[in-house]
Amino acid sequence: MSEFAVIADEILGPTLTAHGFVCVAREPDLAMYESPACTLAVGHDSQRSSEVFIGLSRREAACGPDFGFDEVIRASSVPANLHPTGYAARGEASVRQLLEAMAKLLATYCVPLLRGDEGAWSHLVTQRDADAARYATENHLRLALNGATEAWKGKELAKVVELLDPVRTMLGTADRAKLEYAERKLRDD
Repeated sequence: MSEFAVIADEILGPTLTAHGFVCVAREPDLAMYESPACTLAVGHDSQRSSEVFIGLSRREAACGPDFGFDEVIRASSVPANLHPTGYAARGEASVRQLLEAMAKLLATYCVPLLRGDEGAWSHLVTQRDADAARYATENHLRLALNGATEAWKGKELAKVVELLDPVRTMLGTADRAKLEYAERKLRDD
């Protein structure tokens, strides 16, 4: 395969150049582009996973870490049916095909981010915060349900109530019934 960074520049270069980006670093499997507002890194893990990745970040240090391509396209309202189904690409033809798809999505949907639009970046940050909050909530619920299942098996009804009461509003029908049963049994005893 030709050097990945050369292929990436050939495919992504025109879109990025049109939005004020210049290539500032190039290694065999990585290319870095900067504009007055953003930094974009595109790379290929040719040694292990064969994954192609794009990371986008604000040039101002206060904005924080890179945003992955999935985050960028979700925040840019790319229809789900257009999202790549995977990022692993072995061989030049599949790398080219994936980069072409990614370039098309960037050019069609992500221009406000590439231009450094404050509203678009704010939306991207808000989306990440919401994703993190949703993950924390789902994780908390999962841990509570796992603990309550064990407590239920051991007939530790006080423990069931202790674990499930804080997540009551997120419980499904069966788990809410277990909680209400445990509360009734404890109240009646």
